Amino acid sequence: MKISKSGFFLLLSLAMIVLASFVSPNGKNKIKSPDGFAFIPMGSTTIDTSTVSVQAFFMSKNEVTNKQYRTFLNDLKVAGDLESFKKYYPDTTRWNIGKSSFNQPMVDNYFCHPAYDNYPVVNISREGAEQYCKWLTKKLKSQFGKSINDVRLPFREEWIMAARGGHHLADYPWGGPYLRNYKGCFLCNFKVIGAEQVTYNSDTKKYEVQSETTACYHCDGAFHTSIVGHYSPNDFGLFDMAGNVAELVQQEGIAVGGSWNSPGNDVRVESTMKFDSPSPFVGFRPVITYLAK
Repeated sequence: MKISKSGFFLLLSLAMIVLASFVSPNGKNKIKSPDGFAFIPMGSTTIDTSTVSVQAFFMSKNEVTNKQYRTFLNDLKVAGDLESFKKYYPDTTRWNIGKSSFNQPMVDNYFCHPAYDNYPVVNISREGAEQYCKWLTKKLKSQFGKSINDVRLPFREEWIMAARGGHHLADYPWGGPYLRNYKGCFLCNFKVIGAEQVTYNSDTKKYEVQSETTACYHCDGAFHTSIVGHYSPNDFGLFDMAGNVAELVQQEGIAVGGSWNSPGNDVRVESTMKFDSPSPFVGFRPVITYLAK
């Protein structure tokens, strides 16, 4: 069967329209996403020297906030489930971890004061994060029906794919190798350590921090966590995929992406840190599996 030149160009045009309906030239998709979520197209990326393929999914544009998590807890309370309310309530005393002597205001106010409504929730358990996802699943399905799949924590592979924003081998979500932009402004919330404190160990062939006593916590614009969305998003429209708070994933025992307490080398997209209990350095963001129609 022969296809005429006009027919060929018609097929080519249709193919381009189909592709455009998934991804626009600037890397942002046109697939309708639930409010507050961004579409992450299927693709592949390199992780720990291996190439992995990832199916399409939706990811929350921001880390779950104090206000959002309080709404979840309030629904438990209204339903009379006081046991779960207490069980999943953040352990705010964890703000006293470390050497700081002035964290009591954070213990008392960070989770419950309106001034911190749009800051990322921290000091939550893994089970609390998972129960939040189940609660959000019910909320979304009541609005959108069967078109919404289960809300859950992302797999590390999904998280890294999303964090890179389409930049296949990028160390950081913005695609470049530096922590500042061309204006000299920091691109994420992390622990700034002066270059004079970093040395290269020729035996281990790794860079080592000699001392963190001179670390500057406020140099990037935030002394601890920052309000979500303060820094520019990556090319998928996701905010704070480096620093601010490390994020829980399906793989147990780790959180990814680094936090406000991590040095610059530890807020890369492949960075991990140990997670075995609630921490002021760790939060989460949910994803939704994309079901192609």
